[in-house]
Amino acid sequence: MQPETEKKEAANFWFFPTSLSNDSMISKTLSSLSKQKLISEKWKPSCELRLGLVFINGIADYENLISFLQFHIKGQGQRVCVLNIGTDILNTDCKIRILKYGAEYVYERDFFIGTIDFLIDRLNRWVIIERLLNSPIITKRIVGKSIATISMLRQVIEAAFYSQNNILILGERGVGKEQIANIIHELDTRTEKGDLTILDCTTLKKELSGSELFGHERGSYTGADYARDGAITLAHKGSFFLDEITELPANLQAEFLRVVQEGTYKKVGSNIWRHSQFRLIAATNRNIKMSVDQGEFRSDLFDRVATTVIEIPSLNERKEDIPLIIDFYLKKIFNGRLPAIESEVYEVLRNRDYPGNIRELKNEVHNICMRYSGNGPITLGDLPKASFDLPLLDDGIKWYEKTELVELINQAIDEGYELKKIEEAIQSIATRITLQRVGKSKDASRILGKSERWIQMQKIKEKNG
Repeated sequence: MQPETEKKEAANFWFFPTSLSNDSMISKTLSSLSKQKLISEKWKPSCELRLGLVFINGIADYENLISFLQFHIKGQGQRVCVLNIGTDILNTDCKIRILKYGAEYVYERDFFIGTIDFLIDRLNRWVIIERLLNSPIITKRIVGKSIATISMLRQVIEAAFYSQNNILILGERGVGKEQIANIIHELDTRTEKGDLTILDCTTLKKELSGSELFGHERGSYTGADYARDGAITLAHKGSFFLDEITELPANLQAEFLRVVQEGTYKKVGSNIWRHSQFRLIAATNRNIKMSVDQGEFRSDLFDRVATTVIEIPSLNERKEDIPLIIDFYLKKIFNGRLPAIESEVYEVLRNRDYPGNIRELKNEVHNICMRYSGNGPITLGDLPKASFDLPLLDDGIKWYEKTELVELINQAIDEGYELKKIEEAIQSIATRITLQRVGKSKDASRILGKSERWIQMQKIKEKNG
């Protein structure tokens, strides 16, 4: 059942140029949307939902639109449709660039004059996705407000709630792939839905793997004293989460392909074909495409498994979520009560690297609670000593006063470098180092206090030497 849309404004809107706000066609469109409760009658921008419409007057507003999308939409978590009410149609290159810079749809005037049903349907879907994003189905399992997290969860919701696709989840160890599988199963809208069945392929013993997957008949092998249902039988009418699917033994991949394609299988030691229909959710922390290329994983099985592919960002890619995740686990440990926490605790834990991702951070929180006496705030003293992996306690000499750096600047001056060139070299080095650490221009922009465009320009300068 779809959740009811709350009667709050749901869409922001912008005009390029601003004189379009008086356009009769736009007024008619917005009036129709307000009747659908998709925007307020006063057309006030929403603080609740990050949805929007952008109206432009043809190619004349194209560059202004790109600039607006770059600085106010892309990387901000907004979902917008661009509506061109001008008579000149945007070409394919323009539309692709608009989509690259953050819009999700571009519609031409002739497409929406006379009907806005498609727009109502699109905004309604976005509203439902945003409501589900803040529902207990999500919040009891995944915590985070970063753009990387929101973007991934929107994809999860759309795939789970609006399709019956098989889903392949990719991500490093400890990022929460099983939690995402549970969310997909809970959001699945099938009637008379069965249970979620979980099978970890890394635990399959080669000699018993067929039985674990397909089940067996009594006497089918030594020690088979009774008939047993396998995971495929248990998954009938439900969801089947096959974790670390790249570890599925090669001899079973062909047999499992038949199950995925046709829904039929045989128990070990049986000649009877049985049926099982389920939604397949697979996951791996390995490069599955490389496994296919190296012949370790069947390409035809990969094609069936990876109808929709969802990549879960690592914790290092969404470090701004770390304080929320810490609070989430502390509340669980303290039965809903959150102890006072010194800001320095968040700072230290946020600046660490987490090869083990969420699982590693969760362990860190449990170690903090082990040391915490239960009275007063949680402080730096409650952190395991291994957490102090930062040069916070130095010898009193600032980094820019270090002998090595002073000598290098002296050398630059001796070689005739002007101050501007020295500054440019330092900016280039700092940008390169930050990008190596965080990977994305958006995150580097936040850390260095520069715009994404500035970061991109630095990358271009670096590339061109």
